[in-house]
Amino acid sequence: MTRPLTCAELEVLLADYLDGALGAEQSAEVETHLAAKILHETASGRHGRLGNPAGIRGWFQRLTAPLLQPRLVMGMALTIFSFSVMARCGVAPRQLRPADMEPAMIWASLDDRAHRAWERSVKFYENLKFVYEIQSRLREWEEQQQEEERSAAASRPIEERRVPAQKPEAQGR
Repeated sequence: MTRPLTCAELEVLLADYLDGALGAEQSAEVETHLAAKILHETASGRHGRLGNPAGIRGWFQRLTAPLLQPRLVMGMALTIFSFSVMARCGVAPRQLRPADMEPAMIWASLDDRAHRAWERSVKFYENLKFVYEIQSRLREWEEQQQEEERSAAASRPIEERRVPAQKPEAQGR
């Protein structure tokens, strides 16, 4: 009788077994090893319970084991993340309806927001351009008015342009 295969030997023979390159005797040994269900036998208690504590601790672990599955934990984490992003963006969860979660509705909402943002920026730019136009015209009118005042002052007779002399009594004080 031959000894059973070890797991390391099975790893070496497994690729050849799957390709059908093993002989009948080696194929039978591989099949026997694969049929052993070592993990199932170990966990079932046939060879002793490994890692399963008894008592309240064991009961609590068996109770919480489904809750600690990676799928559930990741799903909960993504749900919390999604709600926090929605809260940050100003969307309250009670405003949502199942129809709002359709991809077409989400895309339409994003497209609408993008167009609104673009229109606001264009409006801001045009308003800013209008303000600059008004400021430049006011500046031109002010410069034009100052130029007219200078030319009117230059055309007055010299006597009117002179600075009036101070009175003698004001000088003595």
